[in-house]
Amino acid sequence: MWLSDRTNDGVVTLGRLVETIGSPVLTVLAAPHGPDQPVRGTVLHDPADPLPAGADQLLLMPGLQPDQPTATQLVRDVAGRGYCAMVLKVRGADTADVVAEASLRGLALFAAADEISWRHLDALLLSVLGSQGMGGEPTGGTEEGLFTLANAAGAVIGGSVAIEDLDRRVMAYSSSLDQRIDSLRREGILSRRVPEIDHNLERYRTVLGSDGVVRFPEALGVLPRAAVAIKAGTQPLGTIWAVEGPQGISAEGEKALADCARMAALHILRNRNANELELQKRESALLGALEGLWATHETTFRLSIPPRAELGLLAFAASTDAAGLLALTAHLGHALTRHIVPFRPDASIATTSRAVYVLLPGSGSPAATRLAHSVLAALRDSFGDFVRAAVAPTETDPAALPAMRREVDDILRVTTAHPDAPRVAALADVQARLLLARVGDELAAEPRLRHPSVAALVAHDADHGTDFADSLLAWLEAVGNVAEAAARLGVHTNTLRYRLRRTTELFGLPLDQPDDRLSVWLQLRLADDKGRALSPR
Repeated sequence: MWLSDRTNDGVVTLGRLVETIGSPVLTVLAAPHGPDQPVRGTVLHDPADPLPAGADQLLLMPGLQPDQPTATQLVRDVAGRGYCAMVLKVRGADTADVVAEASLRGLALFAAADEISWRHLDALLLSVLGSQGMGGEPTGGTEEGLFTLANAAGAVIGGSVAIEDLDRRVMAYSSSLDQRIDSLRREGILSRRVPEIDHNLERYRTVLGSDGVVRFPEALGVLPRAAVAIKAGTQPLGTIWAVEGPQGISAEGEKALADCARMAALHILRNRNANELELQKRESALLGALEGLWATHETTFRLSIPPRAELGLLAFAASTDAAGLLALTAHLGHALTRHIVPFRPDASIATTSRAVYVLLPGSGSPAATRLAHSVLAALRDSFGDFVRAAVAPTETDPAALPAMRREVDDILRVTTAHPDAPRVAALADVQARLLLARVGDELAAEPRLRHPSVAALVAHDADHGTDFADSLLAWLEAVGNVAEAAARLGVHTNTLRYRLRRTTELFGLPLDQPDDRLSVWLQLRLADDKGRALSPR
């Protein structure tokens, strides 16, 4: 195996490059001068264009077919222009002539995996080189450190290790030739993103919500894995996934994975740039504004709100049936930042334990609604149908932000609890359900306001398997129309009349006056929302 070092002036060598990126992305076809040649940048070149000079550059050659007659001449030209190495794709072609020519001319020759895109390969190379292409100054970087961590953990575990961000992009991976690997990991490395499979989302929630190493057995043709969250305190930064070796993962392997996560957190935090720091400042400012901590002029200054600008406020949250809500919300906040900030650099985004808030200066509720729809469509592959968005009414006074937050919180309270609620909603879309929820709050706070016979009726149904609550609710919702209610329940009208009569006899419910009927209906509906089964028997 090649040594992984740098030259005396800190420049990455071919040996470091191959050891870091390695299998399955890069394969060495020829290395006439060994691993110690310096690499100072990359050049992506079309064979049809004139070839520029490239001292110590690595040349990427999309479109070159190695068995064409012109390929060997191109190798001679590349070596003559000062390049240290060339990368091509084999695609099943015979490489004997180009390998022989490269060896003769002193040019290192690499084969890239057929499946990897050239743009992705160039990004990988630059992440290790720490440069910006031809002529760039190498600086080293977080990515190279993460590759080193992945290789170290992989050596202990015996299987392929991948370090991912919260968007499930592969930031780094181990590259040992003898590591255990499967098709899912290979695809993730080559596309630099984890493929979407049905059980993935639940697995990520489990890992992000855990404090230690989580084990997953072999499933759907995928080898068993161990995973751990990368965290800074309680804030998730990403995940590390290890394909277990043939003998499973030992206690030493689990410790290596946990140590890798701690070191990866330091690397990631160290790489936080000025833009991310600015986003963090805005997040703190937005949280304070939503809580009413600042005076209007201070809110305007902290959030860079133009005078008299329209303010659009969005809130996003996961539905209540989603597992791992806290971790899922943190993941959602990260994903929203990735999707929104490039298009709206003036946006401020704040993540709490229950929701993610997005302030859009200069945009009213119609523009915010359009953005919410486009973002949810973009995130659907990663989050499924678990995410809901709420839109506040347009305001121009920053002092209204706390009230806007209360409104979107109310909307999300309804939409995250009801699977049939709209994915993007304003108050008008959920007003009736919200009113019902507020009545429930009052009844919970003041039990004396409840009619005791309603609770007795519900308890009787649960204990004796009767259908009095179903029948009474159907009759009330049909506004006293026995035929319509019986059809809804799938019973004969005489059966329904008998149930209603027995309801009055057994529980003494007052149903003669409209106000009494409304009170009983409200309490039955609230019992329904809390999970009482109302299906007909």
